[in-house]
Amino acid sequence: MGRAEIKAAVMRKVEEAVEKALAKGEQAGQLSLNDIEEMVLSVGSELSGELTEVLVQQAKEPAVPGPSCSSCGREMHYKGKKRRYVRTRTGEVQLERAYYYCAGCQRGFFPPG
Repeated sequence: MGRAEIKAAVMRKVEEAVEKALAKGEQAGQLSLNDIEEMVLSVGSELSGELTEVLVQQAKEPAVPGPSCSSCGREMHYKGKKRRYVRTRTGEVQLERAYYYCAGCQRGFFPPG
């Protein structure tokens, strides 16, 4: 995904979140300051998690052809793509990247680390 595509995806998420918040406000009629703050915090939390995931996915897979095992130095073998869930400060993010395995050490490697 290129820079323009990432920006477009993030902007779509922002627009969706703002529309959702505005619609909720219109449905409720009169909103208190507390209601407004709760909406804004909810939108901010949702967007920060989604933005984190978009940016992590964009930077997810550098070319790593047959890396060497950090323990024994042997070539590690590509075992396909694997999914991992990583908890970040903005929420849980799903990563899908190349996975390598060293048969000698029985260790896996999920680049970039």
